[in-house]
Amino acid sequence: MRTLAVLSSAALAASIIGVTATPALAIDNVRCSDGAGYTEIHNEKRHCFANAGWQTVYIANVHHVKAGNNRIMISWYTTSGASGGGTMEKWQEQDFSPRVIIKRITIL
Repeated sequence: MRTLAVLSSAALAASIIGVTATPALAIDNVRCSDGAGYTEIHNEKRHCFANAGWQTVYIANVHHVKAGNNRIMISWYTTSGASGGGTMEKWQEQDFSPRVIIKRITIL
């Protein structure tokens, strides 16, 4: 019984110490600031994002995206069912007509 308790304690310690999580890539929704180089998504508002990572979003009625000082990937769809996405390089901008719904953004 004592051997089982020691082995259980060792296994628990190994699982806590030996298995470290990789850092999470957390994209942040930030307050927009002119000239800051943030990724911007425009509809009736301006939505800004910073830091590497990805986020599932629902931003409707989007007519313009700016990559800012970031290389980004976006996924979108329209109300008629068309969908698409792609990579944008630093400082690239994209207009959408008809307007789209952004469903995912990744800052690389």
